[in-house]
Amino acid sequence: MNEQKLKKQNRLVVIILLLLLVAGLAIHQYFNYALRPVDSANHQRVTVTIPRGATDDEVAKILKEKQLVRRAYVFSYYLQTHKTKGVKAGKFKLARTQSVPQIATELQSSRAAKR
Repeated sequence: MNEQKLKKQNRLVVIILLLLLVAGLAIHQYFNYALRPVDSANHQRVTVTIPRGATDDEVAKILKEKQLVRRAYVFSYYLQTHKTKGVKAGKFKLARTQSVPQIATELQSSRAAKR
């Protein structure tokens, strides 16, 4: 009886670990999808104005409204985890062919910002 209970517990632990692994892989795949360009065929530039003092969340919302990123919270999370410098204020010309990392790099470049 005790050995049977132990086997049952071991199966439960294995099932929980497998579910966590599948959930982790699904989240990873989703983030990879959300980091890709919105429209790799549309090379038209979109002018985006980033106001002085804008937070990462505000910048992400602006980019989502301009249809430059798939998910605002993914862009915001990316900025928080990969930011080397703050996002610059100014006007930027961005394209829907740019990925989240490319947009983030451009928004952190003072060369790209037009006052």
